[in-house]
Amino acid sequence: MNIRFLETVIWLSELRNFRITAARMNMTPAAISNRIGAIEQELGFRLFERDARDVSLTAEGEVFVEGARDIVLRYHNLVESVSPKNSVEGQLKLGIVPSLAMTILPDVLDILRQRYPKIRISITTDSSKVLTQQLEQRELDIVFAIRPETAATLRSVNICTFGMFWISRTPDVLISPEDLFSREDLLNYPIISYERGAHNHQQIINYFSEDRIKDATVHYSNSLTTTINMISAGVGISVLPPVVIQKELRQGELKVLNTNTMFPATNYSAMYLEASATRLITLVATIAREAGRNLCNQYSDNLAYQEIAP
Repeated sequence: MNIRFLETVIWLSELRNFRITAARMNMTPAAISNRIGAIEQELGFRLFERDARDVSLTAEGEVFVEGARDIVLRYHNLVESVSPKNSVEGQLKLGIVPSLAMTILPDVLDILRQRYPKIRISITTDSSKVLTQQLEQRELDIVFAIRPETAATLRSVNICTFGMFWISRTPDVLISPEDLFSREDLLNYPIISYERGAHNHQQIINYFSEDRIKDATVHYSNSLTTTINMISAGVGISVLPPVVIQKELRQGELKVLNTNTMFPATNYSAMYLEASATRLITLVATIAREAGRNLCNQYSDNLAYQEIAP
């Protein structure tokens, strides 16, 4: 029995499926089964009950897994304390929302390339909701996204907070920069919302109230690039972080509307499962915070800032 064997027990206890566990550990289901069988033979008792659909821990297995987590965590902490940083290697499955992919991701990858050249990364870009679900299903190792309100099993490290502003195509809104838009003024234009169920979709509803927005013309987009293109095409106005549309703002294609009611800022975090934390995952979370700080230093606090506490 060794650390990899203990990790196998932990992963199988969480995923409850030999095939999914095998895919997560880059092994075959037969190899996972053989490894579990070897552990159970050595221990002299069963860790798992098996049926046609999944596996579940026995009472002895529950106790064993709790102790195995402690051993594995202590092992990784020991390795981290004595190993040189340039020895870090492995493959990481990273999920990231589009707004961070367009801003901090290049810096994250550059830091990783310089400090930890042996790390290989597989990147998935999607909404915060989808990425968090994939993280909880162990399909991803770490995600850079909006932290859900209920996430007891997740550890998180603050990356940055982006100011959110109403954006219009420049020719479409003919008012002087000194004028202010009220929420009623904004509703005179078609609204391009985030997809239903997204954090900022709910923020838009809260901003106007359900009663006010129900009669408005509302379009929906689950793609940041598509939303930007829709604004540029004159389809409507939307709320975006200006840090992701710097090119369009400089070229005069899009403009920020002055409003008398600020839209709530959006906070982004690096998140990973507490039970699955490894040295590699925690290093990448720290690098994401560093990249977030580098980005925020380029802007005023109303556009981008980083909380002092991690």
